[in-house]
Amino acid sequence: MNAVRNEIAPALLQQRASLRCRIEEKLGNAPLDYADQFSYIKKTWKEHKKHLAAGVFLLLEYRGGPERAEDAEPLIVLIKRSSTVSQSGDISCPGGMLNPLFDSLVSCFLTVGVPPMLRGEALKFARRRDKRTFRAIRLFLANAARESWEEIGLSPFNVSFLGALPTYSLRLFRRTIFPVVGLIKHSWQYKSNSEVEKIIEIPLNAFFNPGNYGRFYFQSDRSWQKSDEYPDYFPCLILRQEDDTEEILWGATFNIVTNFLRIVFESPLPMFHENTRYVSKIFPPNYLKGNTRE
Repeated sequence: MNAVRNEIAPALLQQRASLRCRIEEKLGNAPLDYADQFSYIKKTWKEHKKHLAAGVFLLLEYRGGPERAEDAEPLIVLIKRSSTVSQSGDISCPGGMLNPLFDSLVSCFLTVGVPPMLRGEALKFARRRDKRTFRAIRLFLANAARESWEEIGLSPFNVSFLGALPTYSLRLFRRTIFPVVGLIKHSWQYKSNSEVEKIIEIPLNAFFNPGNYGRFYFQSDRSWQKSDEYPDYFPCLILRQEDDTEEILWGATFNIVTNFLRIVFESPLPMFHENTRYVSKIFPPNYLKGNTRE
């Protein structure tokens, strides 16, 4: 475990070109369930069931150094959801529900470079997959890009596709997440909409520090849960903010990010140790629905 934290994090995380190549290679060769999962979801639509599909962007950005400096620090860019949407207060990747017609139309332009997100090695790896999987990657890349533009003002011309991650299905919602990984090319001024309370940036190195992990407990009556289906606690990352408050990364987004790191670095993360902290949260009454329609 120490080898992961002391060798990979300081060395590879500070080598921009090497890290990008590694991400593209590892994601490009990892098993991917997009085609099967999307086929199942489309089948539920025909049966008039409301199983939803959502594309999200796991975004990487370099901050803390000159534009092309090798020692600039890689960050993950996430959002904190506002009270107007379900799961308010949670930290998540930018993204949202698939618009089948519009996103399908946009996805057709991606392989010809309009916008130029899907290019280079990542495109080569994506094309090596079967046709159904490649079409699904394009579709949810278009979905994630559209939603990221709406939520935080990220231009699709300012992000490069690095690869796709396995899907993640939520327990509390009939929803499957299709995560795609993108690299932000240039810093820009965030323009959050009403669904976003604030932007949260997490250094990748934070995930290799065991002191940042905790055990997250619900502090509510949990009446909306089936107790036999849920663990007593969830692993989480505890994020100290500049104003000395703490944000908790847990649930679907925590699993998506840590799965990304496991695939890329091929090693477990130092989540639990004898001094692991216990943290809890009181969920607002509107947690499942929000104040308005999402």
